[in-house]
Amino acid sequence: MPTPGWRRLDRRTVAASTIVAAGALAVTAVPAGSALLLAGVGLGWVMLWTIGGTILGAAATAVIETARLAVTSYRVGAHRIERRVRFLSSSTTSLSTGRVRTVEIWADLVQRRMGVATVRLASGETDGSRLVLGALDREVAEELRRRLLAERAAADTTELVRLDPRWVRYAPASVMTPLFGLLGIGVVFQVADWFRAVPEMLDWIWSRIGDLPIAVIAVGVVLLALVVGTVASVALFVENWWNLRLERHEDGSLELRRGLLVGRHTSFDGRRIRGVTLHEPPGFRALGAARLDVVASGVGTGKDDEGKKKQSPALVPPSPRAVSTGAAGTILGEPVPTSLLAHPSAARRRRLVRAGAAVVATTGVTLVPAVLWPWLWWVPLAALGLSTAIAIWAALDNVRGLGHAVTDGVVALRKGSLTRRTDILERDGILGWNIRRSPLQRRAGLATLVATTAGGSGAFRLPDVGRDQAPALWRTAGPVWDHLAE
Repeated sequence: MPTPGWRRLDRRTVAASTIVAAGALAVTAVPAGSALLLAGVGLGWVMLWTIGGTILGAAATAVIETARLAVTSYRVGAHRIERRVRFLSSSTTSLSTGRVRTVEIWADLVQRRMGVATVRLASGETDGSRLVLGALDREVAEELRRRLLAERAAADTTELVRLDPRWVRYAPASVMTPLFGLLGIGVVFQVADWFRAVPEMLDWIWSRIGDLPIAVIAVGVVLLALVVGTVASVALFVENWWNLRLERHEDGSLELRRGLLVGRHTSFDGRRIRGVTLHEPPGFRALGAARLDVVASGVGTGKDDEGKKKQSPALVPPSPRAVSTGAAGTILGEPVPTSLLAHPSAARRRRLVRAGAAVVATTGVTLVPAVLWPWLWWVPLAALGLSTAIAIWAALDNVRGLGHAVTDGVVALRKGSLTRRTDILERDGILGWNIRRSPLQRRAGLATLVATTAGGSGAFRLPDVGRDQAPALWRTAGPVWDHLAE
């Protein structure tokens, strides 16, 4: 029995976790069983491995979850929220209620049907402490959110963005689409390798396409990867962003609800928001789209100092650029800068030189097979033409995307080509600037400036700023930074 003041997690968590595990194992069992049958394994053994493995895995999940709930308890005090695990030893994770800056209520499809949800809390530091309670009754989770956020949870809100299903057309324009396709093809080969069926699979494929020209086969592989990647991108978009609704409280705090199978309800403390980031890779730019992230304390990609996944910064999915910039302007309190100051011509020369070096390196590598097998004489020529076109386009596109702007309230930093991003930071949230100059940059009169802020990654880099442009940027953190010019 828990001591007074300490509460147990909801017992329905055991059933919810067991059902999810059984479903995942059953889905895995289908291709595994098919591969075993193709490999000549008897039907009885296949049924034993698949059905038996699913039952055994689900039972193990139930036992583990039951044990976890038996040793885990939590309590919410006036000043702290604590989670205690008592097994062979006792460990307590504690978080100040006054330091909670983001609250996420997370529930997959099974949890929603059972009325439970997982609560994830994060403090205001860049890699702030985190506390996860999985899972609580849905009403208890909502009450905990309202209690931790105090008056912010009940304040009047303004809706900034609501999902338009037509935005799904932007999902395949992501730079990740071809990578998803290659990953999908790789998964098929990996599953086949588990059952040592790769040679048979390759023989089967080659028997059907072996008579085609190599160029046609290459184009077919690319198209297959794009089709698979498109399906994966659309599926991920629907799962992550369905039922999206972004709202803003009077005090600047944000409420984000999204998710199809896994519902998420996230709160961002307005006092910890330091800016936003617009993502515009080539595909988005061609369609007039953009994606919006928030720059805030305790929010970002990757993991924090404790090895736990950070709160996602995503606010608005790929959508018409006007939607993302409109939401960004409301969050920042002023319109997103549209006219950015270009960087000196020396920045262009640096990128063209790098492009030339990449072309030389690529062509040099492809010379090796041409020397070993003279009939491949066309490979270096093809590599030269293709790499030249791609390198020059990337260099010039990078130059066009390089720029910055300083207004009374924000600083905008834009860079990149394939991963173009515009970081728009509130001036009041900039802690300082770092300046970095390589020998070649000093010779060209350029410098790389890095803005530091208590949000996101904590460092926002702007390369190849002109010597005369730099002071206007670093003075946004105060005249004390003028010593950087020395």
